[in-house]
Amino acid sequence: MPTPPRTPGDGIQAIAMRCVDAKATYYGTFQSHNQKVIHTPGGLFMTYLRSRNEEYTAQQWRLMHSADGGETWRVLHEETNATNPPVLEADEAGTVYLIRPDFVDDHSYLYRFAAGDLEAPPVISVTPHSMAGKFCALFDAGRRELHYFSHNKDSLFTLDLEGHLLRTCRLTTAGANAITQYPHLCLDAAGTLYAAWTTSYHDRYLYWDIHVAKSPDGGVHWHKLDGTPLELPVVADDASTADRISLDDELEVHTWLHSFVAKGGKLHFAYRANTDPPRFHYMRYDLATGARDMDLTPRFGGEKLEATWFDGFFAAAAEQPESPLYYVGANGSQLVCLVSHDNGATWHDHAVSRSPIVEPYAIGGCRELTPEGDVIGSLTDRGVDPAHVHFIRIPGARRRDG
Repeated sequence: MPTPPRTPGDGIQAIAMRCVDAKATYYGTFQSHNQKVIHTPGGLFMTYLRSRNEEYTAQQWRLMHSADGGETWRVLHEETNATNPPVLEADEAGTVYLIRPDFVDDHSYLYRFAAGDLEAPPVISVTPHSMAGKFCALFDAGRRELHYFSHNKDSLFTLDLEGHLLRTCRLTTAGANAITQYPHLCLDAAGTLYAAWTTSYHDRYLYWDIHVAKSPDGGVHWHKLDGTPLELPVVADDASTADRISLDDELEVHTWLHSFVAKGGKLHFAYRANTDPPRFHYMRYDLATGARDMDLTPRFGGEKLEATWFDGFFAAAAEQPESPLYYVGANGSQLVCLVSHDNGATWHDHAVSRSPIVEPYAIGGCRELTPEGDVIGSLTDRGVDPAHVHFIRIPGARRRDG
C-alpha cells in the first residue's frame, strides 16, 4: 500500500513542476527507458507526443526549449509522423541529437540541432531499417559516437556525429518465452558500455525478466558482468547467457526495469516485480567483479518517503565520485525523490511533490545533473482529460555531513 502523503518540510524539499502542455495524449512522455529531457549550454530541451491516432501513423511530436531553467517553454520543432516521443542526447558544445523511428518506412531519423543556432533547420540523416517501438540512445563522448538500441531489430546501431552508420551489432534474439522489449543504455567512467533490457512474454501481456551485458569497445564485443565473453546474439529471456537481474520467482509476474546507471564503480538498478505483495528492488553490482553486492527489497525508500510504483529514473554527476545519486519515482499520486550520499549504501528523503498528481505516468529524466546540481525530468498526468505533460526540477542536495 502507498505510504501516507508527505509535504515539503522537515528537511524534505519541494519538487518544482511546470505544466508544459495541458492538451496532450495520455502517452505524452511514453515510458522511462530513454532520455527525453536534457540540458545544454543553450538551455533545456524536452520531447513529448501531443496527439496520436489509433494506428500509430500520425503522432504529433514536439521538441521544446527553455532558456530560463524550465520556467517557460516554447516549441522549437514539431512534426507529425508514425513515431513515439523522440530520444534526446547532446554533446559538450550543446549540439542536440534527436532520434525518432518511423513505424511506416521501417527507418530511424537523426536530427541535429546546431549549438548556438537553434533557429536553423535541423540536419536530418536516416539509419535504414532500424525502426523501433521502444528505443534508447547514448552519446559516447570518448568515442565521439551515438549508440541507438532498437528493440524491434534486437540491435545496437552506432553512428558518427554526422549521422553515418558505423556498425550494427545484433545483440539479442527471441527466446522460447519472451522477446526484448524495453532497452536501456549507460556508460561507466572507463568507457565501458552497458545494455539492459526488460523482456515481454510471447503470448500474453507480461513483462518476463530483466538482463544486462557489457561491452568494453563501444558495442563490438559483449561480455557478462564478470568479463566472460558472450556469443552474439544472446537469447533475450531466461535462457540467456547474459546476466539476469530479476529473480527466479519473478518470472510469472510483471517485472519492469525502470532505470540503471553506472556510478562510483557500481552499476545501480531500480525495478519493480508485481509479486504478492509487490517488491521494489534497488540492486547494485560491483563493476570490478560483476557480483551483486546489494539488494534493497521489498522497500526502497528513505526515512519517510519510498518509491512504490512502475517508472522512475536515476540521476547523478556520473564522473564525480562524490556526487549524490538520486532516484525519482512515485508513491501513489505523489512524486518522490530519494538521495544517496554513499553510492547507494543508504538512502534518504530528499523531495516530494507539493500537490497530488492524479495518475503519474512515464516518469523519466536526464541521467546527468544540471551544472547547478539539480535533477530534471518529465511525466504525464493521465488522470485528467486531456492529459497534462509536466517538466520536473528538483534542487540538488547538500551533503548530510554539512
